[in-house]
Amino acid sequence: MSKKSVVFGSILRKFKDDPARFRRILKAGMGVETLRRKKFSDKNRPAFINTINHLAVLEVFKALKGNNVAWVNLLAPSELLLATGMSPVSAEGISGTMSSMHLEDLPLSLASSNGISSSLCTFHRTSIGTAFWKVFPKPDIVVTTTILCDGNAGSFYKIAKSYGAPFFLIDVPRGRKPEYVPYVERQLYQLIELIEEITARKFPFDKLAQHLEWEKQTVENLYRARKLLISKSIPMHLYEQMNALYVMHTLAGTKELLTASQELIRDLEASQTSPDIRLLWLHIPPYYDNALFETFSPTGKTWVVTDELWWDWLYPVRPEDPIKSLAEKLVFNIEAGSVQERGEFLINLARELNVSGAIHFSHWGCRQSSGGAGYLKSVFSQEKIPFLELTGDCVDHNSESAGQLKTRVSAFLEILGVKE
Repeated sequence: MSKKSVVFGSILRKFKDDPARFRRILKAGMGVETLRRKKFSDKNRPAFINTINHLAVLEVFKALKGNNVAWVNLLAPSELLLATGMSPVSAEGISGTMSSMHLEDLPLSLASSNGISSSLCTFHRTSIGTAFWKVFPKPDIVVTTTILCDGNAGSFYKIAKSYGAPFFLIDVPRGRKPEYVPYVERQLYQLIELIEEITARKFPFDKLAQHLEWEKQTVENLYRARKLLISKSIPMHLYEQMNALYVMHTLAGTKELLTASQELIRDLEASQTSPDIRLLWLHIPPYYDNALFETFSPTGKTWVVTDELWWDWLYPVRPEDPIKSLAEKLVFNIEAGSVQERGEFLINLARELNVSGAIHFSHWGCRQSSGGAGYLKSVFSQEKIPFLELTGDCVDHNSESAGQLKTRVSAFLEILGVKE
Protein backbone atom coordinates (compact mmCIF):
# COMPACT_ATOMS: atom_id res chain seq x y z
CA MET A 1 0.00 0.00 0.00
CA SER A 2 2.99 2.27 0.51
CA LYS A 3 6.67 2.40 -0.26
CA LYS A 4 7.53 1.44 3.32
CA SER A 5 5.42 -1.74 2.96
CA VAL A 6 7.46 -2.73 -0.07
CA VAL A 7 10.72 -2.02 1.77
CA PHE A 8 9.56 -4.15 4.70
CA GLY A 9 8.64 -6.87 2.22
CA SER A 10 12.14 -6.83 0.74
CA ILE A 11 13.53 -7.50 4.23
CA LEU A 12 11.08 -10.34 4.83
CA ARG A 13 11.94 -11.90 1.47
CA LYS A 14 15.40 -12.78 2.80
CA PHE A 15 13.75 -15.23 5.20
CA LYS A 16 11.31 -16.85 2.79
CA ASP A 17 12.83 -20.29 3.40
CA ASP A 18 12.49 -19.97 7.18
CA PRO A 19 8.73 -19.62 7.81
CA ALA A 20 9.08 -19.40 11.60
CA ARG A 21 11.56 -16.53 11.42
CA PHE A 22 9.55 -14.87 8.64
CA ARG A 23 6.49 -15.00 10.90
CA ARG A 24 8.32 -13.53 13.89
CA ILE A 25 9.58 -10.57 11.87
CA LEU A 26 6.23 -10.05 10.15
CA LYS A 27 4.40 -10.22 13.50
CA ALA A 28 6.80 -7.70 15.02
CA GLY A 29 6.38 -5.34 12.08
CA MET A 30 2.59 -5.67 12.08
CA GLY A 31 2.56 -5.12 15.82
CA VAL A 32 4.48 -1.88 15.46
CA GLU A 33 2.22 -0.76 12.60
CA THR A 34 -0.90 -1.63 14.63
CA LEU A 35 0.37 0.48 17.52
CA ARG A 36 1.30 3.35 15.20
CA ARG A 37 -2.13 3.42 13.59
CA LYS A 38 -3.86 3.36 16.97
CA LYS A 39 -1.71 5.78 18.96
CA PHE A 40 0.00 7.93 16.35
CA SER A 41 -2.48 8.22 13.49
CA ASP A 42 -2.53 11.31 11.29
CA LYS A 43 -4.80 13.74 13.13
CA ASN A 44 -5.37 15.62 9.88
CA ARG A 45 -7.14 12.59 8.40
CA PRO A 46 -10.81 11.82 9.10
CA ALA A 47 -11.28 9.76 12.27
CA PHE A 48 -13.25 7.10 10.35
CA ILE A 49 -10.32 6.46 8.02
CA ASN A 50 -7.83 6.23 10.87
CA THR A 51 -10.08 3.71 12.60
CA ILE A 52 -10.67 1.43 9.62
CA ASN A 53 -6.96 1.53 8.72
CA HIS A 54 -6.13 0.47 12.27
CA LEU A 55 -8.78 -2.29 12.31
CA ALA A 56 -7.57 -3.67 8.97
CA VAL A 57 -4.00 -4.18 10.17
CA LEU A 58 -5.14 -5.31 13.64
CA GLU A 59 -7.16 -8.11 12.03
CA VAL A 60 -4.05 -9.49 10.32
CA PHE A 61 -1.90 -8.98 13.42
CA LYS A 62 -4.32 -11.07 15.50
CA ALA A 63 -4.13 -13.82 12.88
CA LEU A 64 -0.33 -13.79 13.21
CA LYS A 65 -0.60 -14.12 16.99
CA GLY A 66 -2.70 -17.23 16.40
CA ASN A 67 -5.00 -17.21 19.43
CA ASN A 68 -8.71 -17.92 18.79
CA VAL A 69 -8.49 -17.12 15.08
CA ALA A 70 -10.91 -18.02 12.29
CA TRP A 71 -10.06 -17.66 8.60
CA VAL A 72 -13.19 -16.54 6.78
CA ASN A 73 -14.31 -15.29 3.42
CA LEU A 74 -15.76 -11.82 3.00
CA LEU A 75 -19.39 -12.92 3.46
CA ALA A 76 -19.08 -15.45 6.28
CA PRO A 77 -21.30 -14.83 9.34
CA SER A 78 -18.46 -13.52 11.52
CA GLU A 79 -20.94 -12.54 14.24
CA LEU A 80 -21.11 -16.19 15.35
CA LEU A 81 -17.35 -16.27 15.77
CA LEU A 82 -17.04 -12.88 17.43
CA ALA A 83 -19.60 -13.89 20.06
CA THR A 84 -17.28 -16.69 21.21
CA GLY A 85 -14.21 -14.45 21.36
CA MET A 86 -12.71 -15.64 18.09
CA SER A 87 -11.01 -13.13 15.80
CA PRO A 88 -12.11 -13.50 12.16
CA VAL A 89 -9.56 -12.67 9.49
CA SER A 90 -10.41 -12.43 5.82
CA ALA A 91 -8.30 -14.87 3.81
CA GLU A 92 -8.56 -12.39 0.94
CA GLY A 93 -7.22 -9.74 3.31
CA ILE A 94 -4.19 -11.93 4.03
CA SER A 95 -3.61 -12.07 0.27
CA GLY A 96 -3.87 -8.29 0.15
CA THR A 97 -1.30 -7.99 2.93
CA MET A 98 1.15 -10.09 0.93
CA SER A 99 0.43 -8.02 -2.16
CA SER A 100 0.99 -4.73 -0.36
CA MET A 101 4.52 -5.90 0.47
CA HIS A 102 5.13 -7.25 -3.07
CA LEU A 103 5.49 -10.75 -1.62
CA GLU A 104 2.50 -12.38 -3.31
CA ASP A 105 4.76 -14.14 -5.83
CA LEU A 106 6.04 -16.46 -3.08
CA PRO A 107 2.68 -17.98 -2.06
CA LEU A 108 1.54 -17.91 -5.70
CA SER A 109 4.56 -20.03 -6.61
CA LEU A 110 3.85 -22.41 -3.73
CA ALA A 111 0.24 -22.78 -4.83
CA SER A 112 1.32 -23.51 -8.40
CA SER A 113 3.88 -26.11 -7.32
CA ASN A 114 1.15 -27.84 -5.31
CA GLY A 115 -1.15 -28.16 -8.31
CA ILE A 116 -3.41 -25.13 -7.83
CA SER A 117 -4.68 -24.02 -11.24
CA SER A 118 -3.53 -20.63 -12.52
CA SER A 119 -7.11 -20.00 -13.67
CA LEU A 120 -8.14 -19.55 -10.04
CA CYS A 121 -8.12 -15.92 -8.93
CA THR A 122 -4.97 -14.66 -7.23
CA PHE A 123 -6.80 -13.76 -4.01
CA HIS A 124 -7.50 -17.46 -3.51
CA ARG A 125 -4.19 -18.75 -4.88
CA THR A 126 -2.26 -16.39 -2.63
CA SER A 127 -4.21 -17.33 0.50
CA ILE A 128 -3.86 -21.05 -0.31
CA GLY A 129 -0.12 -20.62 -0.92
CA THR A 130 0.23 -18.69 2.34
CA ALA A 131 -1.46 -21.58 4.15
CA PHE A 132 0.94 -24.06 2.50
CA TRP A 133 3.84 -21.82 3.52
CA LYS A 134 2.80 -21.80 7.20
CA VAL A 135 3.91 -18.23 7.83
CA PHE A 136 0.59 -17.76 9.64
CA PRO A 137 -0.24 -20.08 12.54
CA LYS A 138 -3.01 -22.66 12.38
CA PRO A 139 -6.51 -21.16 12.73
CA ASP A 140 -9.08 -22.69 15.05
CA ILE A 141 -11.59 -22.96 12.21
CA VAL A 142 -12.03 -22.04 8.54
CA VAL A 143 -15.50 -20.81 7.50
CA THR A 144 -16.80 -19.75 4.11
CA THR A 145 -20.03 -19.33 2.17
CA THR A 146 -20.92 -19.96 -1.45
CA ILE A 147 -21.91 -16.31 -1.98
CA LEU A 148 -20.06 -14.25 -4.58
CA CYS A 149 -17.42 -16.77 -5.60
CA ASP A 150 -17.73 -20.30 -6.96
CA GLY A 151 -14.17 -21.01 -5.88
CA ASN A 152 -14.82 -20.47 -2.17
CA ALA A 153 -15.67 -24.09 -1.34
CA GLY A 154 -12.56 -25.60 -2.89
CA SER A 155 -10.15 -22.84 -1.89
CA PHE A 156 -11.14 -22.66 1.76
CA TYR A 157 -11.22 -26.45 2.01
CA LYS A 158 -7.61 -26.46 0.75
CA ILE A 159 -6.66 -23.88 3.40
CA ALA A 160 -8.31 -25.89 6.17
CA LYS A 161 -6.82 -29.18 4.99
CA SER A 162 -3.31 -27.73 4.78
CA TYR A 163 -3.54 -26.72 8.44
CA GLY A 164 -5.57 -29.69 9.65
CA ALA A 165 -8.19 -27.22 10.86
CA PRO A 166 -11.98 -27.74 11.03
CA PHE A 167 -13.77 -26.54 7.90
CA PHE A 168 -17.36 -25.37 7.52
CA LEU A 169 -19.09 -24.39 4.29
CA ILE A 170 -22.41 -22.52 4.35
CA ASP A 171 -24.33 -23.20 1.17
CA VAL A 172 -26.42 -20.14 0.28
CA PRO A 173 -28.57 -20.87 -2.79
CA ARG A 174 -28.60 -18.19 -5.46
CA GLY A 175 -31.86 -16.38 -5.97
CA ARG A 176 -32.56 -14.45 -2.72
CA LYS A 177 -35.80 -16.33 -2.04
CA PRO A 178 -37.49 -16.44 1.41
CA GLU A 179 -37.89 -20.23 1.20
CA TYR A 180 -34.08 -20.56 1.36
CA VAL A 181 -33.92 -19.06 4.86
CA PRO A 182 -34.77 -22.24 6.87
CA TYR A 183 -32.14 -24.20 4.91
CA VAL A 184 -29.43 -21.66 5.73
CA GLU A 185 -30.66 -21.29 9.31
CA ARG A 186 -30.18 -25.04 9.88
CA GLN A 187 -26.62 -24.74 8.64
CA LEU A 188 -25.90 -21.90 11.07
CA TYR A 189 -27.07 -24.08 13.96
CA GLN A 190 -24.73 -26.81 12.69
CA LEU A 191 -21.89 -24.28 12.66
CA ILE A 192 -22.74 -23.36 16.25
CA GLU A 193 -22.48 -27.05 17.21
CA LEU A 194 -19.01 -27.19 15.62
CA ILE A 195 -17.96 -24.01 17.44
CA GLU A 196 -19.13 -25.53 20.73
CA GLU A 197 -17.07 -28.63 19.99
CA ILE A 198 -13.97 -26.54 19.21
CA THR A 199 -14.28 -24.23 22.22
CA ALA A 200 -15.62 -26.88 24.62
CA ARG A 201 -18.17 -24.31 25.78
CA LYS A 202 -21.88 -23.70 25.29
CA PHE A 203 -22.52 -21.11 22.65
CA PRO A 204 -23.10 -17.67 24.24
CA PHE A 205 -26.39 -16.59 22.69
CA ASP A 206 -26.54 -13.62 25.05
CA LYS A 207 -23.27 -12.29 23.65
CA LEU A 208 -24.48 -12.89 20.10
CA ALA A 209 -27.57 -10.79 20.87
CA GLN A 210 -25.31 -7.98 22.09
CA HIS A 211 -23.22 -8.13 18.91
CA LEU A 212 -26.37 -7.97 16.80
CA GLU A 213 -27.58 -4.97 18.78
CA TRP A 214 -24.29 -3.21 17.95
CA GLU A 215 -24.66 -4.28 14.34
CA LYS A 216 -28.22 -2.97 14.19
CA GLN A 217 -26.98 0.42 15.40
CA THR A 218 -24.06 0.32 12.95
CA VAL A 219 -26.39 -0.33 10.01
CA GLU A 220 -28.62 2.55 11.06
CA ASN A 221 -25.57 4.83 11.26
CA LEU A 222 -24.31 3.77 7.85
CA TYR A 223 -27.66 4.55 6.24
CA ARG A 224 -27.53 7.95 7.90
CA ALA A 225 -23.98 8.41 6.55
CA ARG A 226 -25.20 7.40 3.10
CA LYS A 227 -27.66 10.30 3.10
CA LEU A 228 -24.78 12.64 3.93
CA LEU A 229 -22.73 11.12 1.10
CA ILE A 230 -25.25 12.53 -1.37
CA SER A 231 -23.66 15.96 -1.06
CA LYS A 232 -20.53 15.39 1.03
CA SER A 233 -17.51 13.13 0.95
CA ILE A 234 -14.28 12.44 2.78
CA PRO A 235 -10.86 12.08 1.12
CA MET A 236 -9.80 8.42 0.90
CA HIS A 237 -6.97 6.59 -0.80
CA LEU A 238 -8.10 3.78 -3.06
CA TYR A 239 -6.59 1.13 -0.79
CA GLU A 240 -8.57 2.61 2.11
CA GLN A 241 -11.77 1.74 0.24
CA MET A 242 -10.50 -1.85 0.36
CA ASN A 243 -9.70 -1.61 4.08
CA ALA A 244 -13.20 -0.28 4.75
CA LEU A 245 -15.06 -3.00 2.86
CA TYR A 246 -13.02 -5.73 4.55
CA VAL A 247 -13.60 -4.63 8.13
CA MET A 248 -17.25 -3.80 7.46
CA HIS A 249 -17.84 -7.44 6.58
CA THR A 250 -15.58 -9.30 8.99
CA LEU A 251 -16.17 -7.02 12.00
CA ALA A 252 -19.90 -6.43 11.60
CA GLY A 253 -21.39 -6.47 15.08
CA THR A 254 -18.35 -5.15 16.94
CA LYS A 255 -18.18 -2.05 19.12
CA GLU A 256 -15.18 -0.96 17.05
CA LEU A 257 -17.17 -0.87 13.81
CA LEU A 258 -20.04 0.85 15.61
CA THR A 259 -17.58 3.53 16.70
CA ALA A 260 -16.28 3.82 13.14
CA SER A 261 -19.83 4.34 11.83
CA GLN A 262 -20.34 7.15 14.33
CA GLU A 263 -17.04 8.71 13.25
CA LEU A 264 -18.08 8.50 9.59
CA ILE A 265 -21.22 10.55 10.32
CA ARG A 266 -19.23 13.19 12.19
CA ASP A 267 -16.53 13.32 9.50
CA LEU A 268 -19.11 13.81 6.75
CA GLU A 269 -21.00 16.44 8.71
CA ALA A 270 -17.75 18.36 9.26
CA SER A 271 -16.43 17.93 5.72
CA GLN A 272 -15.72 21.22 3.94
CA THR A 273 -14.02 19.73 0.89
CA SER A 274 -15.55 18.17 -2.17
CA PRO A 275 -13.98 16.81 -5.36
CA ASP A 276 -14.83 17.98 -8.85
CA ILE A 277 -15.68 14.40 -9.84
CA ARG A 278 -17.36 11.80 -7.57
CA LEU A 279 -17.01 8.17 -8.61
CA LEU A 280 -18.56 4.90 -7.48
CA TRP A 281 -16.17 1.92 -7.48
CA LEU A 282 -17.61 -1.46 -8.44
CA HIS A 283 -16.11 -4.71 -7.20
CA ILE A 284 -12.68 -4.20 -5.60
CA PRO A 285 -9.58 -2.12 -6.38
CA PRO A 286 -6.01 -3.43 -6.64
CA TYR A 287 -4.33 -3.69 -3.26
CA TYR A 288 -0.72 -2.93 -4.24
CA ASP A 289 0.61 0.57 -4.93
CA ASN A 290 -0.21 1.36 -8.57
CA ALA A 291 -1.00 4.12 -11.04
CA LEU A 292 -4.64 4.29 -9.91
CA PHE A 293 -3.61 5.34 -6.40
CA GLU A 294 -2.11 8.52 -7.79
CA THR A 295 -5.02 9.21 -10.14
CA PHE A 296 -7.58 8.94 -7.34
CA SER A 297 -5.46 10.54 -4.63
CA PRO A 298 -7.31 12.45 -1.88
CA THR A 299 -5.34 15.52 -2.91
CA GLY A 300 -6.62 15.37 -6.50
CA LYS A 301 -9.78 16.52 -8.26
CA THR A 302 -11.34 13.07 -8.63
CA TRP A 303 -12.37 10.95 -5.66
CA VAL A 304 -13.83 7.50 -5.30
CA VAL A 305 -16.50 8.32 -2.72
CA THR A 306 -17.51 4.74 -1.95
CA ASP A 307 -17.34 1.11 -3.06
CA GLU A 308 -20.40 -1.01 -3.75
CA LEU A 309 -19.19 -3.49 -1.13
CA TRP A 310 -19.74 -0.97 1.64
CA TRP A 311 -23.46 -1.54 1.23
CA ASP A 312 -24.23 -5.11 0.15
CA TRP A 313 -24.20 -6.55 3.70
CA LEU A 314 -26.52 -4.06 5.41
CA TYR A 315 -29.49 -5.89 6.87
CA PRO A 316 -31.80 -5.08 9.84
CA VAL A 317 -30.68 -7.97 12.05
CA ARG A 318 -32.86 -8.77 15.05
CA PRO A 319 -31.07 -9.46 18.37
CA GLU A 320 -34.21 -11.19 19.64
CA ASP A 321 -34.13 -13.68 16.72
CA PRO A 322 -30.41 -13.89 15.96
CA ILE A 323 -29.94 -17.06 13.93
CA LYS A 324 -32.90 -16.57 11.64
CA SER A 325 -31.99 -12.94 10.98
CA LEU A 326 -28.36 -13.90 10.19
CA ALA A 327 -29.70 -16.53 7.78
CA GLU A 328 -31.85 -13.83 6.15
CA LYS A 329 -28.84 -11.53 5.95
CA LEU A 330 -26.98 -14.18 3.94
CA VAL A 331 -29.90 -15.20 1.73
CA PHE A 332 -30.92 -11.64 0.84
CA ASN A 333 -27.41 -10.29 0.21
CA ILE A 334 -27.47 -8.65 -3.21
CA GLU A 335 -24.42 -10.70 -4.21
CA ALA A 336 -26.51 -13.86 -3.78
CA GLY A 337 -28.90 -12.68 -6.47
CA SER A 338 -28.82 -12.26 -10.23
CA VAL A 339 -26.72 -9.80 -12.18
CA GLN A 340 -29.98 -8.00 -12.99
CA GLU A 341 -30.63 -7.46 -9.27
CA ARG A 342 -27.08 -6.27 -8.78
CA GLY A 343 -27.51 -3.88 -11.68
CA GLU A 344 -30.68 -2.41 -10.19
CA PHE A 345 -28.98 -2.11 -6.79
CA LEU A 346 -26.00 -0.28 -8.31
CA ILE A 347 -28.07 2.07 -10.46
CA ASN A 348 -30.10 3.06 -7.40
CA LEU A 349 -26.89 3.59 -5.42
CA ALA A 350 -25.34 5.69 -8.20
CA ARG A 351 -28.46 7.85 -8.52
CA GLU A 352 -28.82 8.26 -4.77
CA LEU A 353 -25.21 9.37 -4.29
CA ASN A 354 -25.27 11.60 -7.36
CA VAL A 355 -21.99 10.21 -8.71
CA SER A 356 -20.37 11.44 -11.90
CA GLY A 357 -19.65 7.92 -13.11
CA ALA A 358 -18.71 4.36 -12.14
CA ILE A 359 -15.57 2.28 -12.55
CA HIS A 360 -15.76 -1.51 -12.53
CA PHE A 361 -12.46 -3.32 -11.92
CA SER A 362 -12.74 -6.81 -13.36
CA HIS A 363 -10.24 -8.91 -11.46
CA TRP A 364 -8.57 -11.58 -13.59
CA GLY A 365 -9.81 -15.03 -12.62
CA CYS A 366 -12.99 -13.69 -11.00
CA ARG A 367 -15.88 -14.98 -13.10
CA GLN A 368 -18.41 -13.02 -11.07
CA SER A 369 -16.84 -9.64 -11.76
CA SER A 370 -15.81 -10.24 -15.36
CA GLY A 371 -19.00 -12.07 -16.29
CA GLY A 372 -21.31 -9.32 -15.08
CA ALA A 373 -19.38 -6.29 -16.30
CA GLY A 374 -20.84 -6.27 -19.81
CA TYR A 375 -24.40 -6.31 -18.53
CA LEU A 376 -23.66 -3.59 -15.97
CA LYS A 377 -22.12 -1.42 -18.65
CA SER A 378 -25.29 -1.67 -20.73
CA VAL A 379 -27.49 -0.81 -17.73
CA PHE A 380 -25.38 2.21 -16.81
CA SER A 381 -25.36 3.34 -20.44
CA GLN A 382 -29.16 3.17 -20.58
CA GLU A 383 -29.26 5.42 -17.51
CA LYS A 384 -26.74 7.84 -19.06
CA ILE A 385 -24.25 7.24 -16.25
CA PRO A 386 -20.66 7.05 -17.57
CA PHE A 387 -19.16 3.61 -16.98
CA LEU A 388 -15.60 2.34 -17.36
CA GLU A 389 -14.50 -1.28 -17.10
CA LEU A 390 -10.87 -1.85 -16.18
CA THR A 391 -9.34 -5.32 -16.26
CA GLY A 392 -6.34 -6.40 -14.27
CA ASP A 393 -5.18 -8.24 -11.19
CA CYS A 394 -5.93 -7.00 -7.69
CA VAL A 395 -3.13 -9.02 -6.06
CA ASP A 396 -0.30 -9.83 -8.48
CA HIS A 397 1.59 -6.57 -8.90
CA ASN A 398 3.82 -8.13 -11.56
CA SER A 399 0.82 -8.38 -13.88
CA GLU A 400 0.05 -4.67 -13.76
CA SER A 401 -0.06 -2.71 -17.00
CA ALA A 402 0.27 0.70 -15.35
CA GLY A 403 0.51 2.65 -18.57
CA GLN A 404 -2.58 1.05 -20.07
CA LEU A 405 -4.66 1.57 -16.91
CA LYS A 406 -3.62 5.21 -16.68
CA THR A 407 -4.38 5.85 -20.35
CA ARG A 408 -7.87 4.37 -20.13
CA VAL A 409 -8.71 6.20 -16.90
CA SER A 410 -7.39 9.49 -18.28
CA ALA A 411 -9.60 9.14 -21.35
CA PHE A 412 -12.61 8.36 -19.14
CA LEU A 413 -11.95 11.35 -16.89
CA GLU A 414 -11.60 13.58 -19.93
CA ILE A 415 -15.12 12.56 -20.95
CA LEU A 416 -16.23 13.62 -17.46
CA GLY A 417 -14.59 17.01 -17.95
CA VAL A 418 -11.37 16.55 -15.98
CA LYS A 419 -8.40 18.35 -17.52
CA GLU A 420 -4.86 17.09 -17.05
